[in-house]
Amino acid sequence: MATLAIASTDPVPREERLALWGEMVWQLLGRLRSTTEGDETFRGHLEYGDLGDLRLCRLAASRHRVMRTPQLIRLDDRGYYKMVIQVRGCATFEQDGRRVQLSPGEWSIYDTMRAYSVSNDKAVEQMVLLLPRECIATGEFDPAPLMVRRYSATRGVGRLACQLIDATFQELPNCGGDGGRGVADSIAALMRLALLEGSGRAGDLALAEGLRDRIKRHVAANLRDPGLSIERIATACGCSKRSVHMVFRDEGMTISDYIWRQRLARCRADLDNPALRGESITAIALAWGFNSPTHFSRAFRECYGVPPSHYRDAGLGGMMVEAEAAAQPYRQ
Repeated sequence: MATLAIASTDPVPREERLALWGEMVWQLLGRLRSTTEGDETFRGHLEYGDLGDLRLCRLAASRHRVMRTPQLIRLDDRGYYKMVIQVRGCATFEQDGRRVQLSPGEWSIYDTMRAYSVSNDKAVEQMVLLLPRECIATGEFDPAPLMVRRYSATRGVGRLACQLIDATFQELPNCGGDGGRGVADSIAALMRLALLEGSGRAGDLALAEGLRDRIKRHVAANLRDPGLSIERIATACGCSKRSVHMVFRDEGMTISDYIWRQRLARCRADLDNPALRGESITAIALAWGFNSPTHFSRAFRECYGVPPSHYRDAGLGGMMVEAEAAAQPYRQ
């Protein structure tokens, strides 16, 4: 299950609060430098948790400013987009010569791999979402022109996205497993659609994005079914097999590649899980839709470079290079 944690400056003396705040945002929201202008009464509070690859955070703080410089970016290779929903107060965001001020009921998004600053001239409350870049920049959709713009959190797809983020944050302790990953995927999908809507490009590309996300949700919900097929996916999503192939063309893989990669990733996670050490490798493979231990072992080795038994025994989970799996998708 996902959990919510709390970090606050309240337990330390006033003169130490800004330094503690700087450490908190450094660790939890990316490598940032935090400053304030003579505010001796500074207070900051973060409530945060992770869901799949996403990090959700509710932030409340006195007047302050944060900056991410090229020097700080070089210390951090984690590529995220950061979405901010303004709940209380106003904030000014600057990046790549763009400048936007958010008021309550508005949101924006920016790229943490490019220098930026956020100025909060008064006390603020914000919902902050960190998404891996690949969750948004998929296929032919380049979100770069849509960064640091003002979007509405009170109408359209933007409202749906913000409502889902808020509801997910409230229910985070009850989310986990496949359901939690499905919610994280839904948030990312709505974010892409909200950006498209806000840019006036919600046409064929948005429809393709929507279909691709429906397919991914169906795959996630039925990944354990060895009978999962393109025919079944097309029927469940109300489209043709050709449409299924078309929307995955921009992913750089076929739908079959995607299914097998997802199954292998779930098996790999189970092999890393200490609670499942008593489960046989064959049982894990069969539980995730493989119908042959030999077939699974060969696929796992082709994808990750080692047999599953060696992977588990050697405890290689923290040392594997994800890029190898992405560069060599398994084909049935």
